[in-house]
Amino acid sequence: MFGATYIPVMNHVFKTLLFLLPTLAAVPLAAQFRSEMRTADKQLELHAYNLAIESYRRALDYRSDDVEALSRLGHAHRMLNQLDTARMYYERAMADRRVDAETLLGYAQTLRGLGEYAQAEPLFAAYARETDPTVGNHYVTSTRFAQQQRNEHAGFQAERMSINSLAADFGASVPQPGRLVFNSGRADEDFDGMAGNRPYVANLAADGTASDPVPLSFGYRIENGFIGPVSYSPDGRTVLFSRNNFTPGTRMVPEAGITLTLMVADVNPEGRWTNVRPLPFNGNDFSTGYGTFAANDDRTIYFASDRPGGYGGYDIYRASFDGRGWDAVPENVGPAVNSRGNEITPFFDGNSLFFSSDWHHGLGGYDVFRAAMEGRRPTTLYHMGAAVNSSRDDLGFLFDPTAQTGYVTSNRPAGMASSEDLYYISPATGATENRPAGADNGPVTSVPEGVSADDPVPFGAVRGYVTDIQTNLPIADATVVITRRSDSTSTTLTTDVNGAYYTSVQPYTTYDVSVDAFGYAPMNFPVTTGGGQQSDAFGNILLLPGAAGGTVSHPAPTVGNERPAPTAANDRPAAPAPAPRPVVTEPTGGGGPPAPATYDRPAATPAPGFAVQIASVSNRPNLQQFENLSTFGRVYLQEADGRFKVRLGGYADREAAQGAAQRARDLGYAGSFVVTEEGAPAARPSPAAPAPASGTPAPPPAPAPAATQAAFRVQLGAFGKPENFDRERAATLGTLRTEKRGELTVFFIDDLTSADQARSVRDRALEMGYPGAYALQLTDTGYRKL
Repeated sequence: MFGATYIPVMNHVFKTLLFLLPTLAAVPLAAQFRSEMRTADKQLELHAYNLAIESYRRALDYRSDDVEALSRLGHAHRMLNQLDTARMYYERAMADRRVDAETLLGYAQTLRGLGEYAQAEPLFAAYARETDPTVGNHYVTSTRFAQQQRNEHAGFQAERMSINSLAADFGASVPQPGRLVFNSGRADEDFDGMAGNRPYVANLAADGTASDPVPLSFGYRIENGFIGPVSYSPDGRTVLFSRNNFTPGTRMVPEAGITLTLMVADVNPEGRWTNVRPLPFNGNDFSTGYGTFAANDDRTIYFASDRPGGYGGYDIYRASFDGRGWDAVPENVGPAVNSRGNEITPFFDGNSLFFSSDWHHGLGGYDVFRAAMEGRRPTTLYHMGAAVNSSRDDLGFLFDPTAQTGYVTSNRPAGMASSEDLYYISPATGATENRPAGADNGPVTSVPEGVSADDPVPFGAVRGYVTDIQTNLPIADATVVITRRSDSTSTTLTTDVNGAYYTSVQPYTTYDVSVDAFGYAPMNFPVTTGGGQQSDAFGNILLLPGAAGGTVSHPAPTVGNERPAPTAANDRPAAPAPAPRPVVTEPTGGGGPPAPATYDRPAATPAPGFAVQIASVSNRPNLQQFENLSTFGRVYLQEADGRFKVRLGGYADREAAQGAAQRARDLGYAGSFVVTEEGAPAARPSPAAPAPASGTPAPPPAPAPAATQAAFRVQLGAFGKPENFDRERAATLGTLRTEKRGELTVFFIDDLTSADQARSVRDRALEMGYPGAYALQLTDTGYRKL
């Protein structure tokens, strides 16, 4: 009897165990996946990319389609400059439509680094729509610039140097004629088994070739770091160098996790470094490095730092020696050079400031730029072309303006493995004109966005352009005064719809150029002409928006979300000329995209109501450049007071117009605002609001409500020189608006809906370095401080 009952019980237990085995096995597999991911994430945080890659790969053994593991593998390979592998992992992650914004941006940057601009552009556009219109639209424009400039070599050619090794070789400097000092991570006879980098020296021939390098002997060692890049003062008695933590195989750029400290030392007659000391402006919670002496100036240095108070990321700074010590507080060289991105590896040749940036429009990664200087102030920026630059990282540019030769560090595919290599830069074969560095390629955008570079220049004339520094779009109606310095005779010109102006000049003559445009900070700079025909010698002048005065009057979108405050002047246009005739973009059949604009017939059925003003210009624009707005309404022109006003309309009520204005601003038309309009052509109904059925009368237009003010706002500060205010940086806090109060311009973040939101924005503003920020609430008597 006992045995008869025992067997069924054991069978039941055995069956239960068999049922539970899959579940029991799954628990340790999931736990192992999580363990590998935690390890990998920590390694990634510490920038140990090779270790992180191995850990993420082990995690994928347990869950092969995990989006986070795939995306972070892509990022790790991108930091190692292994873009083909990074692309493979990003593509696997992108198969899941739930990828986060960081993955989308990383994939787009990888394609851009591979030179696949056409594939990268729609990804940047998607990032603009879904996450950050400022960043996304900026990179959309940058990819278009790259496609235009990828074959523009600016009169230079690049040759990989024979002294490169399989390890990283970077940071060229020429302390004296015929001597090249650079850093290398190569293993030589003194290799101690620890991978790192240190300075080497080689002899230079007249053609730029170098002899076999040997370690630089200077008699100084540091703990927990490496030495370089190195820059000697022109008299050779002082050396400036960075203490670095560069990891072999990892990109030597800020986002890869570098830390730098800038040091200075005396050089004795035997070449030994003595009295080694840190510069007084180093800090414990930020990096300072990439330092170089200015050419022909033993008392001025340029360097890069991510210290607080800059424009974003690493900025370029300048410091001077007063005979007793170096400046304790360095000077930021300003917004013409520095951006919300990273600017690094400066070099000043006595006339121009060269640096690398990952934000200014270039070919990808970090590109080299030249800033023309007016005294100590950088002015016009020039992209150095597709010989000096590539779609990868191009850094540490060194240039001799007399010989038109130099050196650049690059991890472009033409090098060895994926490490940095040194390239010798020289005039391209067949290049005969002796132009300023970078002038063959023009400024950052050799012509403004949407302007043909092939437009001929009349014989004997020179041409210049005036462009918005944030959008690279032409500024019409700018006033340009050109004064010959020798006798003070002046010519006053006005830019056309392409932002262009034309004049005639004499050879070997210096002119002072003054540029002033409504809504922009004025610009002054000198131009010295050469002896040959230089039709574009005046280049492309980039103006910074923000001078007191009003809205910007060019016909194209801007990047960001700044817009005018909702005042009566913004909501109502100036009185139009009698019986204005709006010019419409007629639709094609079936409600599809608009046909080319017609300028000779009025709207068929004008209706009173509201419209959105997109731009106001002095010359008739081509409405096709605004066709991306056609899904929100009809794009048309209103001629009044001698100006062409690009508008989007029409809307029966203000609420619908305000919604269209916001959608226009989201697309980059930052100055869009609502106007009342008696002759606006009716907007096509949107899918969300179908047109009334046939025979159903349309509701009468709603009366215009009074302009409303936001319930809460945060005041950032009041400035006497608004051109010095970094609008892009402030706009990351929310909707940026300005008000004019006497001689001051007040900047504030508007459209806040609660006291908690206002206090949160105020706290973020204080953390970002706006010490006077405070929150305001609207009451019956006006705004009061919270």
